[in-house]
Amino acid sequence: MNKYKNKFATFLKGFAMGTIDIIPGISGGTMALILGIYEKIILELKKINFKNLKNLLLKKGDKEKTEKIDLNFLVCLFLGIIMAIVSLAKLIHYLLQNHPSQIYGFFFGLILSSIFLLLPKKFYKNKNYLFLIPGFIIAWLISSSGSLNSPNTYFNIFLSGFLAICAMILPGISGSFILLMLGKYEFMISILKNPFAHNNLFYIAIFVFGCLLGLLSFVKLLGFLFKKYKEQSLAVLIGFMAGALKKIWPFNQEAIDEKNFSINIALIILLIILGTTLGVLIPRIAKTKNRG
Repeated sequence: MNKYKNKFATFLKGFAMGTIDIIPGISGGTMALILGIYEKIILELKKINFKNLKNLLLKKGDKEKTEKIDLNFLVCLFLGIIMAIVSLAKLIHYLLQNHPSQIYGFFFGLILSSIFLLLPKKFYKNKNYLFLIPGFIIAWLISSSGSLNSPNTYFNIFLSGFLAICAMILPGISGSFILLMLGKYEFMISILKNPFAHNNLFYIAIFVFGCLLGLLSFVKLLGFLFKKYKEQSLAVLIGFMAGALKKIWPFNQEAIDEKNFSINIALIILLIILGTTLGVLIPRIAKTKNRG
């Protein structure tokens, strides 16, 4: 009985992570910290390599040298994540289609708070944080040119999954934010809204394959960069997030209803404050959880 309770608890934790993952601004890794499973996730993901998978599937090789992967944990966790994302996709799609300025205001607040929380105290005295500048400039130029609004080809969807998953596992960096920057967020939301329509399942499969390949290959590179060049890497990411805020600037007059202009402006400001507040509270809860 306890076995099934543990699986269900893991599923619920995955559902909580998925709920956060679909919203640009807060990382699923942050939610994992709150739930006390971040280290467990990283530990199990590090075990996933071609050698261990081969020995697991073929039941060959030196069992003593083969690390045992907790498949029950990973399956229940990712099933919960997927269920949450699919469940919330319709709501997010509706808001993007009908209230784009308001929802972007909420996202803007979340991302803004993430930027300030990632910055250490007196960062301006640390030369490594000069790397903020190139990250900011690159993201600002890309956001201004709209050059990342690429066609929704299978390769681009694969690449989006590959890059987004790497951000998702890092506390503070949102995978959904990366999709937003790549111009694939709204498309993937529309696909997840109706997963069984047309060839949407094929798009989802390609995206998931990109995610899996990203986990197997790029996670180690990210681990290396954050181990050897943590401050420089973090500075580039923070600068990139700051520059990319231009892409979701919520005060776009074309998207705001002129009939209730003042009310909508006030609502956007309120949602920015709400998003910022939520973005500040969640990491604080994570710290409290870790101290406990």
